[in-house]
Amino acid sequence: MIALRAAVCIAAVLVAGCASAAEPATAPPDRDRYVSELPRSVSTARLRQHLAALQRVADAHGGTRVAGGPGYAASVRYVRDQLAAAGYRPQLSTFPFTSYRERREVARQLTPVERTIRVEAIDYSPSTPTGGLRGRVAPADNGCEPGDFAGTRGRIAIASRGVCFIFQKAQNAAAAGATALLVFTTEPGPIDATLGDPNASSIPVAAVEAPIARSLLGTDDATVSLEIATEKRRTTSQNVLAGTRAQGRVLLLGAHLDSVLAGPGINDNGTGVAAVLEIARIVRARAPGLAVRFAFWSGEEFGLIGSRAYASGIDAAQLAGYLNFDMLGTRGGSAGVYKGPFAQRLLGYFKQRGQRAEIVDLTGRSDHFPFEQIGVPTGGLFAGVDECYHARCDRLGTVDLALLKRLASAAAFGVASIAPIRTG
Repeated sequence: MIALRAAVCIAAVLVAGCASAAEPATAPPDRDRYVSELPRSVSTARLRQHLAALQRVADAHGGTRVAGGPGYAASVRYVRDQLAAAGYRPQLSTFPFTSYRERREVARQLTPVERTIRVEAIDYSPSTPTGGLRGRVAPADNGCEPGDFAGTRGRIAIASRGVCFIFQKAQNAAAAGATALLVFTTEPGPIDATLGDPNASSIPVAAVEAPIARSLLGTDDATVSLEIATEKRRTTSQNVLAGTRAQGRVLLLGAHLDSVLAGPGINDNGTGVAAVLEIARIVRARAPGLAVRFAFWSGEEFGLIGSRAYASGIDAAQLAGYLNFDMLGTRGGSAGVYKGPFAQRLLGYFKQRGQRAEIVDLTGRSDHFPFEQIGVPTGGLFAGVDECYHARCDRLGTVDLALLKRLASAAAFGVASIAPIRTG
């Protein structure tokens, strides 16, 4: 999942399911059978098989499946082969993509004390000038309003994370004449985030831990040196698509296939990939009458790049809805249901089984967002984050397989109850 330290829980709910505006007044033929059969057909063994395969892919390619790298290409081959084995005709959808990598990230406080500061370049940050830059720091509140950067001209601005996207803060900082932007969060640890577009900022943007930021801002005339070297390369990447043969509107089901550079991404988001692959298998075998399309997105970790490319080229009226699955096996996690038109239906599923679920607001954080922006009804499931989020330890051994099975079964229920019944 793109740059998320914690989901915002809107409410913990234990309510009976009720019909949403998207539900038909009378269930079409076979609907009840699909709703009954699909959730109980999900196989834990097959879910684990997919996770183990993606782990092997990462291990064979430097510990990562990052978009633009060989580990991602191998992940595409695996998903394509699995879909073909299930009886689909998978297609690869190619789109322009800018790969990104940090080469050097060094910062020091120079005055009134001298010390090394840990920084992390925000994905797609420009490099500093050769030899780096230095300057006094200046506060910029949350950085979401141009006025937050009054007094930052010629200085390194420091803003808190949240309220708006980081690219907006960066653009406000550049317009005010700041030489660089440091962003911090109140969550422990550094930020792993993205500007979402390789051309979003004209100044370097990096993350620092909150204690560092507070110390710098609490010191008179603090001066910092910053050296960031990043590499961007224009290339292409691929989404993987497959679906049942259907005329008219379809339900789109998706998960991002890429990991961050720092780790193999087995929970984030091998678990979503495994769930969608398993649902594709059981739909083909047990519910061929459902009009469903399956998508595996590239470049989510860089800013929803693959799903944005796809959403920009479709007619929203073609889709009955979009369901997104991102991080379904978080150890110590719980069932999170995306807010939106499908929330009550999914909450009802958990309620009927005596299971607790929470509504979460993940606006802008995963691949449902581009579809939400074009007016497609969206929903999804999420299990929260843990200490291995965006880290090297996000491996098969840290995944809660029981929770993954529970959420994958709920996802299968969602597909069975929402997808149109095909007529041709």
